[in-house]
This record gives sequence, structure tokens and C-alpha cells, in this order.
Amino acid sequence: MNMTYSKKGAASSASYQERRPVVDVVGMEIGSDNEQGTPAVRMRMKFGVPKISAAGFLDLDSSIPDTFSEETASQRWILPKPFCAPDAAMVVSSSDTIMRQAVSVDDALSDRDKDFYRTRMYKANGEDISFVAAIPEQLAAWIANLLPEGRRPTTCSIQLRELAKMNAFLASDTFSRTNGTAMLMDVGAYSTTLVIFKDFIPILYREHSIGNENVIEAVSDGMNLDRPTVFKLLNETLVDPTSMLDPVLTPLFRQAELSTDYAARKSGGFIEHFFVTGLDTGERFWVQLFREKTGGEIKPCKPILDYRRSENALLPEGFDKMATAFEAALGAAVTVLEST
Repeated sequence: MNMTYSKKGAASSASYQERRPVVDVVGMEIGSDNEQGTPAVRMRMKFGVPKISAAGFLDLDSSIPDTFSEETASQRWILPKPFCAPDAAMVVSSSDTIMRQAVSVDDALSDRDKDFYRTRMYKANGEDISFVAAIPEQLAAWIANLLPEGRRPTTCSIQLRELAKMNAFLASDTFSRTNGTAMLMDVGAYSTTLVIFKDFIPILYREHSIGNENVIEAVSDGMNLDRPTVFKLLNETLVDPTSMLDPVLTPLFRQAELSTDYAARKSGGFIEHFFVTGLDTGERFWVQLFREKTGGEIKPCKPILDYRRSENALLPEGFDKMATAFEAALGAAVTVLEST
């Protein structure tokens, strides 16, 4: 599912690739608010197989400006050598971007002035359902100019976080081992995206305002504990915080159940597989409550761990444990490689 924006905004990355196939690309997440730095993943295509050659948190300020000015327009990045691929796929995490299931751009942006947005529309062959992605023009222009001309890498794609993470899952071994009919819950800080697939094609997309931080805050308030303590507690078995998690997660799981039932009736099929990704902590409590509320079994997954790694790949210590932080950057890179 490739919905990307070229540097000039006039065409997708696909048109760029018609001139020169992309086989080596670095994905970087803008606006991740990660205290360790800007998540970046370099991917190389080897004999038709995408492999991770480097990953890390770059010492670059990728926070999105509140306003855009001459000062922000002059901001430029110089990447460390291991991440200087020929091409760069930027993925943006911002509440100002829009990803909606809609019949048209006008429908998706009915509450916005669409002249201020770069928009792309995706519709699978033979499918009636379409998706619209939009990014503010000023934001897209700022991102496109972060990498200086004449130096590696060159920005070839700008993507939305929701789509990049969806593509990381779509191309993963975890999903390919299913029959292509599944529900994916992608959990962010204060929101969760729900995607339902049939025959490996997304047929339903919803967003819900409940995420990792809501869970942590509920336990923090209920037990009067600080965030680091709650984070650790949710990964242990000494205390059962389900009474505090229930009011937070039940509405989300109820919406997931309703959406799954609707998609099943609409498609005439049965949703057999349930996955959740993006969890920072407390996986077992999500699984337990999902089972209690819906009767289904949901499997936590980290799609990035499915991807092969190059020999001598440069990865940070403890990469597997922090893999979730890199999934959007990886998804952006995979989207470009897979569309070549």
C-alpha cells in the first residue's frame, strides 16, 4: 500500500523510481518525540530481499516546529556515514496529518481547507474502498528540505506514520503466514489505529483516542506511582492492575469488536487473526483483557523483527527490546523498496 509524496509534491515516489530504481534507502521518523533522538533505519535490497543494514537514534532535532519561518526553512541535516544511503524516505508523526477512509479527497477533508494540504488517494484494484492521506503543505515543504542538495541522501518520499507502520506489517513474515484476513491494532502514545485486511488488502481503517500513555496514566493515577515505576510494573507479575486498565481498554476493545463484525458482514468472510503492535509495556494485560472482552486471541507482534539483517549490520545495543521505536522508519524504507 504505497501512498507517498515526492519532494516536489507533484508525484508519488513511484514516478521517481521510474527514473532510477531504489535499492538502498534510509527511513527516518520526523516528530517521534523520542528522547534518544531521531529513529532511523537503513535498508538495502539484496537479491530481491530487503535487509536492515543499520538502525539507530540520530542526534538530530526532528521535532516539528509550531510555526514555519525563514529560520526553520534554513534547517539542514548531515547524517552519520552509516546512514548516508542514496535515498531517504521520511515518515511524519503529527496530529496535523490526516489518514481517513473516504470516497474522495473532498469527503476526507470536508472539515479542512484542502488547499493547504498535499493529498494522496489509494484504492486497491477491484476494491470499492479508498483511503486518503493528507499532510499540511508547509510541513511537507519543511521536511523535503531538511536534507541538503548535492549530498547523500536525497529525499525521495514523505509518508504518514500510520501508513508506514501498516506497510511494515503488510510486508512482514508474521502477516504473510496468515491467509491475508486479519485485524491489526497499532498502538501509539494517545491513539490506536485499527486496520482490517481481507486477502492482504486493507478494507477498513479506524482511529481511536486510546493509547499507551492512557494506560500508563490510568495505573499511575490509580496507584499514585511515577511513570518509570508504572512502566516497570506493567512488565512484571507481582501486581495485577487490570481493575485500572479495564475502564481504559474496554471501550477500545468494544470498538475493535464492532468494527470486526461490520467488516466481516461487509466482506462476507470471517476475521481469523488478531494482532497488536506498538505496545510499550503491559503486553500480557492487553492480551488478557482482549480475551475477556471479545473472546478472541490477540497476538502481540513486532514486524521489524521479521526482517533480515545484513552481515555486520550496525544496530544499537538492546535493539530487539526497543524495536517498536524503529517500525515507522523501517516501514517508510520498505514502502519505497517494495514499490521499485
